[in-house]
Amino acid sequence: MTACPKVSVLMLTYNQENYIDEAIRSVVLQETDFDFELIIGNDASTDHTARHCLEWKEKYPERIRLVNREQNLGLIGNFMETYALCRGTYIAICEGDDFWTDKSKLQRQADYLDGHPDFSMCFHRVINYYADNGTKSLSNGHQKVDTDICDLARSNYISNVSVMFRRGLFGELPAWFSQVSTYDLAIHMLNAQYGKIHYMSRPMAVYRQHSKAIWSRNKAEAKLDIGLKVRELLIEHLKDTRPDVSELLRDAHTRFCLNELYHCRQMHQTDIAERVEKRLLGMRPEWDKAEIEKHLERLRPDWKTLLRQKAFGLLKKARAFCSYFIPLPRIKR
Repeated sequence: MTACPKVSVLMLTYNQENYIDEAIRSVVLQETDFDFELIIGNDASTDHTARHCLEWKEKYPERIRLVNREQNLGLIGNFMETYALCRGTYIAICEGDDFWTDKSKLQRQADYLDGHPDFSMCFHRVINYYADNGTKSLSNGHQKVDTDICDLARSNYISNVSVMFRRGLFGELPAWFSQVSTYDLAIHMLNAQYGKIHYMSRPMAVYRQHSKAIWSRNKAEAKLDIGLKVRELLIEHLKDTRPDVSELLRDAHTRFCLNELYHCRQMHQTDIAERVEKRLLGMRPEWDKAEIEKHLERLRPDWKTLLRQKAFGLLKKARAFCSYFIPLPRIKR
C-alpha cells in the first residue's frame, strides 16, 4: 500500500457477523488502476464480527486497516473516529450490512471526479433489499443527473453505500457533528458546499434494510426527531454563509413537521401531535396555530389523489412480489 492511497473506503460495523463477509468481499474484489484502502471501524461488537474482520485483515494485510474498538462509541462516534483515519484523495462508504455489486465501482467514480474538478461528489443507483421479506426495489427513480446543495437541502437522495466524495473539502468535522444521530445528510451537505453532485444511473450496490438495523428499529417519532435535528444543526451552520440553503432546509423541516402532524391527527396520537406542533412553531416563530391549520388543510387529499395513491400502492405491491424472484447480483471473481 502506498503512503497515500487514492481512495479510502470507510466501513462501519457493529454486530453484523451475518453480513460483514459479503461487505468486505465486495470491497477487496474491486478492480482499479490505483491503490485503495479499506478502513474497518468495528464498534466493540459482542458477536463474532471482530473475528470475521480479523480473518479478512490477515488475508489482505496491505489492503485492510482494522480498528477493533474496546469500548462502544455508537454510530456517530465510530464514524467520526474512522473518518479521521482516511488518507485517500477520495472517500467511499460501505457499511457492514451493505455490499457493492460492481467490481468497477471505485474506478468509475474516481475517474469521474478526476475529470470533473467542479464536482464535490458522485453517487449511483442502488438496489434496496428488504431482507425481512426478500423483496427489492431500485432507488432514485427520475433522478436528475447533476444537482447541487440546494437540491440536497430539499431532500436527501444519496445512499451512503453509493457515494464517493473528495476528502478534506471542509476541513475538520464541525463540533456539532457529534449531535447528529445519522451522518449521511450532514456529511453530504458539508461536501456539497464545495461542488456539484453527479448521479450515475448504473446500479452498483445493495442497500440492505432489515429490522435489526439502527434506522429500522427507530419508531416513527424518533425517526422524525433524527431528521429534524440534523436539519436544525445545518440551518444554524449555514445561516451566514448560505442563507438560501438554510432557508431551503427550514422549508424541508416545516414540510416534515406538517406531514407528521397531519398523520398524528388522523391516528389520534394527541401527545405526539402536540410535540410536533411545538417543534414546528419553534422553527416558524412567525406562524401561529391558525397558520398551521391552514397548511394542514392543504394536505387533505381529494378523491382523485386517494384513487391515485391506491393504484400506486397496488402497483408497488405487484412489483415487490415480482422482485422476490429476482436474485441479488454479486461480484464474481
